[in-house]
Amino acid sequence: MINYLQLLNTQQEKDKFVTLYEMYSQPLYRAAFEMMKDHAASEDMVHETFLTLIDNMDKVMDREPMKNWNYLVTILRHRCIDVLRRQKKTMLHNMEGENTWNVSEENIEAEFIGKEMTEVVKNLIEQMEYPYKQVVLLQYYNKMKGRDIAETLHLKPENVRQIAKRAREQLKKQLKELGYM
Repeated sequence: MINYLQLLNTQQEKDKFVTLYEMYSQPLYRAAFEMMKDHAASEDMVHETFLTLIDNMDKVMDREPMKNWNYLVTILRHRCIDVLRRQKKTMLHNMEGENTWNVSEENIEAEFIGKEMTEVVKNLIEQMEYPYKQVVLLQYYNKMKGRDIAETLHLKPENVRQIAKRAREQLKKQLKELGYM
């Protein structure tokens, strides 16, 4: 914490930072772990959140605790989503580079069909328009809950449920047309 405090200018900012850090570091870690599912990555996200806070102390100096919490958790979520998106891009890039399959002879056909269908679904999702594409990616690839998706995309939770339902129906219809169902 000493490293953080050295970056602040006034004693008032330092006192406020210490208060916020003591109040919110553990809840922020739990929120980060809920999204990241990794202890080290969650700690990194909390660290980055407080580094961002240092640059924006004016936004929390005279605010209510709930507004401060909302501000901090918003920073945290954005950081987590950025990292998860980068990981997804890396994963998709690595998947595209995979040319070797490790399967037994009995499962070769099933494995081929599964990989082919995965590729088709990935392409269908990429062709979807906003907000269908974003909701599907956040829900199924980033394992986010509807409430969190709604907050991230600035939608109502009920809208997210409807969008997800319509996106699934759209995918099913297209897969049937392509002969996969």
